Amino acid sequence: MNHYDFIYFGPYGYDLKQTIAEWCKAHDCRLETTTLLKGSRFSISGSEETIRAAIRSVRVWLRTAA
Repeated sequence: MNHYDFIYFGPYGYDLKQTIAEWCKAHDCRLETTTLLKGSRFSISGSEETIRAAIRSVRVWLRTAA
């Protein structure tokens, strides 16, 4: 597994993007975002270890963005 995708429908998409972008800089991964009609799609690419850490971090990021 070298990427992880999830969709966010909340009002704090910009804050969430900033939080994940900072995390990715520190963990040598890449973040891509796609704006949807409702919400945003986030795609994180990197090593398997980094992606596993990202999956564990999603709840923290969502709380931080809110």
